[in-house]
Parts: sequence; structure tokens; C-alpha cells
Amino acid sequence: MKKIIFVSLFALIIFAPLYNARAAAAGLLISTSKDSFSVGDVFNVQISVISGNNELQLVRAKVAYPADLLLAQGFKQGELFPQKSPGESIGKGIVYVGGYRLGDATNANGLLGEISFKVLKAGTANLSLISGSRMITPEIKDIYVSSNNITLSLMPNAAMPKITSAKKIIGWQAPEIKSSTNPEDTWEKSSSVILKWTARAGALGYVAKLSQDIKEDIGTDINTKTNSLTYDNVADGIWVFQLRAKYAAGLSPIAYYTVKIDSTPPVEPQPVVESKLDSSNKALYQIIFNTTDATSGIDHYEIRFDNGEFENATSPYVLNSSEKEANFVYVKAIDLAGNESSASAIVADYLNQKNAKALFDIQANSAKRAWTEFYFVLALIILVFVIILIGIFLKKRK
Repeated sequence: MKKIIFVSLFALIIFAPLYNARAAAAGLLISTSKDSFSVGDVFNVQISVISGNNELQLVRAKVAYPADLLLAQGFKQGELFPQKSPGESIGKGIVYVGGYRLGDATNANGLLGEISFKVLKAGTANLSLISGSRMITPEIKDIYVSSNNITLSLMPNAAMPKITSAKKIIGWQAPEIKSSTNPEDTWEKSSSVILKWTARAGALGYVAKLSQDIKEDIGTDINTKTNSLTYDNVADGIWVFQLRAKYAAGLSPIAYYTVKIDSTPPVEPQPVVESKLDSSNKALYQIIFNTTDATSGIDHYEIRFDNGEFENATSPYVLNSSEKEANFVYVKAIDLAGNESSASAIVADYLNQKNAKALFDIQANSAKRAWTEFYFVLALIILVFVIILIGIFLKKRK
């Protein structure tokens, strides 16, 4: 017996760490290409999925960041979980994003996506994965275990050294960029982007590039001598405009400007009418709706009945007495760029069917009770008759 206990304890000591190591392997990691940036820089934070060889259907990440130091500008979905999860939220110190797979799950490791940040001011920025992150299997089991945090040094945007000549002093300042079509940190429908910047005295021209990859080197060759550029037919997504002034003696620091474009409406919300019982067993009727938007995410929903006005709504939406009389309900989904999609459902027919079914159920139950009573009385009569026959039989035997 002692040997068995000893062997069991030995196995527990040896294999428990292995089990915990496997469990800890299922988690999310955040990372950056470097750990220091300057004010005005735009950089990406990668969110990586470590599956621990578990089959995953859905992954959500909740990242906290210092909103006074960093501006969260958007999230670019990775290919591992390509369908964007509803309920995406970016801003006010929290980035809550996610993705799911249609069809088969995956046990591969890879990129959930990238968060784009812009440095607002100098300081020390701590970013961390927090409670609310999820890793869901096809059996709807959450296996999320491990996470990490990163610390970034945010430096002042040091001015380039000034060059003194016999005639004047040139300050190598980065241009200040603005856009009338695509204000920074807002999603816009327009795919024609106009960018303007302050002209710098003494500048020979400007080196400019609009790209979705902020790691790309914009080079040193002048590609415009004016202080504005227009880009037409820009695809949906998050773009970064990089710009620097070129002087006879060198180049200014790079100025960054983020452009966010979403010209595609959300997927139609597909409302459904449902009934449920409240705590007092009273029937309630409600509208259930939800949808996704591949680029900017859903901002809000609106609902109207028949020819009424659209009003903001959340799902589930409980019908009041007048809304139960409506023939149709219309639900509109609006994304962060203002694109809309809508769909409708029939209200009156559903309620009439429900009421007819309820009446049928009452009638059916009443009929069932009537037949039950009939069979019960018939059984009593047969029982009495059998008892009488038994009594007669016993009397004759005596």
C-alpha cells in the first residue's frame, strides 16, 4: 500500500508541471517590433494566438493601454480568424477585438490581428491583456489561460539640429498634416483622400507615401513640391500617410497621419421575432438582431415599425402594446463610417400564429381533459362490474 501511495505521489510531482505547462501554452501574446517610439510615431501591436494544440473557433482579446499617451486608431484582422466578431470596441483605454472561423476550427498558432497606435506624448506606456479575453473551442468551452504585458518608452520628438548659414537659419521641422475629406481618427466612406500640410520655408520638396504597412521605408526622393496630394480609389482599411520635408542639407523627421476608410455596408442584421415568458408567466414578444461589419465595426442599430421613424435600439428589443399591432419591423445596422444595411421581419403574422397556436393548445388540452375524464369514468364502471361478477362467483361456490 505504501508503495502505491509513493508511486502516485511521484507521478503527480513529475507530471503536474507538464499538465500546467500545456494549459499555460493556450493563450494570447502582445508584441511590438521595438520597445521605444517618439511622439507622433505610428506603430502596430501584434496580438498572437498560441493554441496549445487546442481546436479554436473564436478568439477575443481585450487590451488595456494608457489613453493619455497613446491613441488607438484601429484594428487590422489577421487571416487565422478572418471573420470579425460583433461588439468590437476601440478607444478610452481599451481595445476589445476578436475574430471567428466559419466551418472548421483550427489548432494553428498565428496572428489574431494588429492594433494601430499613435504616440500622443512622452512617457512610459504599459499595455496588457486583461480579463475579457477569450479562446473558445467548437464545444463552446473557454480555454484562455495565459497572457502578457509590454512596457514601451515614449520619447519626445527631438527636433533635428538647425543649420546656420550666412543668410538664415532653417528649422528642420516635420510638416503638420490635415485632411478635409478624412479627419484623423475617424472612419470615413470617402475613398478619395485629400491631404494637405504646412509648407516649410527652405524645403526643396517633400517625400510622401500612403501605405498600409508603416514599416515600409518612404525613401529620400522628392515626389511632390506642392503642399498637398490627392489619392483616388483608396481601398477600405487603415492607411498611414508618411511625409517628410527635404532640405538642401538633409531631411526632416517623418510626420504620420492615419486614414481610415470603410465604404462597405455591414452584413444585413436579419431580425427575428421571438416569444418568451416573463417571471409572472406572461408572454413577452421581442425582436432579436445582430450582425457584423468587416472593416470599421458596428456603431449602433436602429429600429422602426411599419411607416414609423427609426429609433436607436439594442437587442433583444421587447415589443410594447402598440408595436404588437405592427405588420413589419425594420432593423438598420450602422457602422462607424456611417454605412447602413437593413432587413425586415413580419410581426403580425408571427403573433397571430402564436395566438392561434395558444388557442389550439387550450382547445386541445380541454379535449384531452374531456377524454381523460371519460376513460376514468369508464374504468370505474368496469371495475364495479368486475367486483360484482367476482362477488356473484364467490357466492355460488359457497
